[in-house]
Amino acid sequence: MLLPRLSRMVVASLVVPLLAGFPNREMRAATPDDAIMQAGRQDLATNLLVGSVAANEGDNAEAARAFSTAAHLAPGFRLFSERAFFYSIMAGSPQAAALAPDQPSGVMPELVMGNAAALAGKWDEAATHYLNAPPDQIMNLLRPLLRAWALQGAGKTDEALATLEPARLDHTLGGYYTLHAALIAQLGGMQMRADTLFRQSTSMTGGDLFTTLVLAHWLITQGQEAQAQAMLNERIAGMPVLEVARANIMAMVRRPVVTHAAQGLAQAYGLVALLIDQQLYAHDGADEERQPDAAQEIGTLRGTEQMMLRMALMLDPADSEARLLLSSMLHVRKQDRLAREALDGAPADDPLLAVYRTEQADLDVMMGNREQAARELRDLLQQAPDDRMLWSSLGDALLDQQKWPEALDAYQHATALVPHRLEGDDWRLLFGQAIAQERQNHWPQARALLQQALQLSPNEPELLNYLGYSMVEYGENPAMAESYLRRALALAPADNQIRDSVGWVLMRLGHVAEGLPLLEQAVEQMPQDPAINYHLGVAYWMAGRRLEAVNEWQNAIQFQPDPLDRRKITAALDYARAWKGNAPAPATSLPADLKPVTTPATPPSPANGTRH
Repeated sequence: MLLPRLSRMVVASLVVPLLAGFPNREMRAATPDDAIMQAGRQDLATNLLVGSVAANEGDNAEAARAFSTAAHLAPGFRLFSERAFFYSIMAGSPQAAALAPDQPSGVMPELVMGNAAALAGKWDEAATHYLNAPPDQIMNLLRPLLRAWALQGAGKTDEALATLEPARLDHTLGGYYTLHAALIAQLGGMQMRADTLFRQSTSMTGGDLFTTLVLAHWLITQGQEAQAQAMLNERIAGMPVLEVARANIMAMVRRPVVTHAAQGLAQAYGLVALLIDQQLYAHDGADEERQPDAAQEIGTLRGTEQMMLRMALMLDPADSEARLLLSSMLHVRKQDRLAREALDGAPADDPLLAVYRTEQADLDVMMGNREQAARELRDLLQQAPDDRMLWSSLGDALLDQQKWPEALDAYQHATALVPHRLEGDDWRLLFGQAIAQERQNHWPQARALLQQALQLSPNEPELLNYLGYSMVEYGENPAMAESYLRRALALAPADNQIRDSVGWVLMRLGHVAEGLPLLEQAVEQMPQDPAINYHLGVAYWMAGRRLEAVNEWQNAIQFQPDPLDRRKITAALDYARAWKGNAPAPATSLPADLKPVTTPATPPSPANGTRH
């Protein structure tokens, strides 16, 4: 991880007090009381509804606007103003600073007012707000950094360093306080003091991007370019998306990383966000639906992290780590449009612009903007033709466009640029090649690539699912294929695509009674997926439930299936009509999918299920 690992209870105790009274993202509109009823305005009810829906969907800017309007319409109902304030922070809106003075006394209003004062150059006022924030455990972490940077902004470098001195003794985060002290001393012209502090911090801090850039710059000023280069190489290797900006990163560390106190304030908030992100990583995979307490804690952590990152970017729009972390966090929350937007707004001379564009192209692929993503990636490859991450992303975009030969070429380029033997996550490059080969009916080549990928990652559900599914479709070793699929489902029991694949293959192997319930569950979870509806219809047909089969196929044909699936669904419906009119020997031939697979046949259609 990027930072020293804190216990779950320590991080939770740091974060939870900050959001006391913070409206949960899943909240519903408040039950109207007398104040609302007396307002009696349709506009109020409309804005409450819009605000609640926007909040549920993660559109914090719209939620802030709607609740701000509601607060204006019902000024006696303080909750609306509070919600407008918090959602303004979550959206990164300057409106938060205007709303802060009217909020009840608390940590967030003081932080927001302090930040606004700092941006206006009113450093003494900023320091006072940071001092006035009510004491709690998270302010124990933040206050020394915020106060120190506000004092430095006011030209009081000695006082700023004295403020950080007790915090530097912290066993867990002392290295970060020492690093900030070094930057403050450097900015105040105390270079000898700064050198001493930098030297102390090198053995105490973690490997986050900001720390790496700061220490690499300092090493260069000390004439230790080789050590700086090695440090940057290690960071880029651990965060491959930075590869596209390698040259820019190498150039930027020749200049001071922090030149203004507002940047230091931004990094203080970034530190809290990184600690929270570490805690969320520990929660990864938790079943939130079955553990309400865990879900509430995760929601609180996510909301706090987002506010910390938004405040960091308000103070320093060039904070690359905050921008990337915010986008990543929104993507994890399945808010890809907002994740993409979070990567906008960087300064035109930001050294990591190419990184943001790469991430945006990846998000475009996920959102279905395939052609736009491919254009963006080809443009980036003109600048960095040896970047394997760009070639891999281009392969993903082309695969999504069903441009199989071009996708294969892109993945092969990426594989050729791997600087070592294939290992770990390199299975994805092999998997992409395998899909491109199989979709061109090059099954032997695809099978070899899938098996090679499985050697690198033997417990990867996607690989097991695709290999097992394809083996059945190509009539190879049904028993082995079934074992692969059962392993995939055991490893990812909540993956509906894998559940569909397993149910479909079991049914195709003649295990209709076992496969049918899995397909029914899949349709229940994804009721408008044409391939899954088609599969369930076939299972019903093979189980003798003809009317239900036709109903599922009729549903499937309405859900815009791709051309190959449409042909299959149409063939099944045609056969069903012929069977009904001429049972038991209809004139229309029996579609291949309506009988169990027992022996190899002609190569199957390349789009016959949900393998990936």
